[in-house]
Amino acid sequence: MEDAVRKFLRELWFLQGTAYLIVILRYVSRVRTVGLEGLSWDDIIMAFTTVVYTGESVAAHILVTSTDGLANNGMTDQERAALNPNSEEYAKRVIGSKLHVAGLLLYATILWGLKACWTLYYSRLTAGVHRMRRMIQVAYVLMPATYIVCLLIAFLKCIPFENQWQIYPPPRINCQPAISPLQTIVVMVLHLLTVLFLMAIPLPMVWKANLPLRKKFMLFIMFSGGFLEMTFSILRCTSILMYGNTDPAQSAYWSLRESFVSVTLTNMPMVYPLVKHYFEKGLSSLGGGKSGTNNASNGYPLGTSNVKSRTHNSRHPLSIPDNTCWGSEESIVGNAADAKTTATASSSDERQGRKSDGSDSERRPQTGAAGFMSTTANSGYKNNAHRGEVWVGKGRPLPPGHDGNGIVVTAEYTVTEHVGT
Repeated sequence: MEDAVRKFLRELWFLQGTAYLIVILRYVSRVRTVGLEGLSWDDIIMAFTTVVYTGESVAAHILVTSTDGLANNGMTDQERAALNPNSEEYAKRVIGSKLHVAGLLLYATILWGLKACWTLYYSRLTAGVHRMRRMIQVAYVLMPATYIVCLLIAFLKCIPFENQWQIYPPPRINCQPAISPLQTIVVMVLHLLTVLFLMAIPLPMVWKANLPLRKKFMLFIMFSGGFLEMTFSILRCTSILMYGNTDPAQSAYWSLRESFVSVTLTNMPMVYPLVKHYFEKGLSSLGGGKSGTNNASNGYPLGTSNVKSRTHNSRHPLSIPDNTCWGSEESIVGNAADAKTTATASSSDERQGRKSDGSDSERRPQTGAAGFMSTTANSGYKNNAHRGEVWVGKGRPLPPGHDGNGIVVTAEYTVTEHVGT
């Protein structure tokens, strides 16, 4: 038993330390790209969730070291009746049960705090993509609503509340927090459903993005980590229901493992660009010179790289992590300075092209980024099939207040490139 406790404690604090490192890297990446003034609400929630995660680990540490993992379950009625209320075991079982109650509340708070981070992140990520607005709005309602249900289950599954650490008379099974089927199953189901909903926001956009297969595969891995969370949630539920009576600490073991996986996956989109930047920089140094790619890049755009004309008011449909020439707050592209330079040069090239050509008919098609239509000079028209308008060039109808210079995109479009015969 002592060996098992030491093994668990080593695992516990190794995971905790690794989680701290990942969170620190998140903030390094965020500050590096947006500065302290650019930090958002999800960064604040992540700091709060990390504190809660520490509390969960401390509760688990006390559970296995001070109470031997005991709680008010795993006893026959005869054992309950014979247990002296003044005995050390009785005190350990009461304290262990209270720690399980606290641990379950901390566990739910961690998971739903991380869901709040994902929701806020996706809100920035999909800014300007109108078909995603409704899903984000639903997420803003669904996440707190399901969290409230988890809290209600925790407080109302056993009435009166103090029966959750009662030893004798024998408490109902839902008053045994280490093995409560109601709380375990309800929390698991709500967790699975909300994770699936959150994954449904970015994955369809990644699937439709105009990207090389390798880059698309990387994004799928990054945004489908919820499947791993779901696996750990099912393992936690199964282990508690099957082995909870013989080892009450099963709830603590799997809750902590799942919390670590969730913290890691939630921070991955923020940490990835930083790791990628220094990894490519290291490869370039080992190669003895500059690589063929831009080593200052924090990632890659979800679209074609040969983009000649961009507007500051258009928004990239899916990207990581921060301000770009597309005007989105999150993007997988180079750093902000590179993006602004590209946008300025593109705008200048476009103006020079209009001046030298002198007519709309001579302009060649250009390929836009993913989610925006490739426009040509003779494409000044209203495209009802795409629920929006694209206005281009001189002599065409323009929106009120526009001076006729440049390209105005008022809706998202699928990128296509057509070469005439």
